[in-house]
Amino acid sequence: MPTLITRKTDGLQEQTQPCNFSDVNQNEFVELDVTHEELRQRCARYKAYLAALQPPQDNTMIRAANFTTDSVLQMIQQSPGSAFIRVYYGIEENGEHRLFMAPVNDANSLTTETDLTYVDDCCRCPPLLNCPADDLMEP
Repeated sequence: MPTLITRKTDGLQEQTQPCNFSDVNQNEFVELDVTHEELRQRCARYKAYLAALQPPQDNTMIRAANFTTDSVLQMIQQSPGSAFIRVYYGIEENGEHRLFMAPVNDANSLTTETDLTYVDDCCRCPPLLNCPADDLMEP
């Protein structure tokens, strides 16, 4: 069965406290058994939400993105003091939707390094030809 590493909650359905950026060790994570169907349902709810928008956004908004392992490792190695990786959602000047990552040290700022390394997604879904056999995004 798949495992999901997630923040420990106080028993409520959603996390009530934000990440603790000042003391990373206070963020408690647990490993939970999860089915592919549960994860597929998360994705399906997002897809349904996008389809319900007017005009529908299900073929415009990103449903998944791919980052190369090498680029993520390079970012981590160049910012070894960062305890978190933040994923940003952005739109290029040409209207193309993009996700990119940056190392962060606290809740409000990026690391203070001047030569900060960011990582762009290498491809995203949609278009679904970038993720043609992704079981989590199937209806």
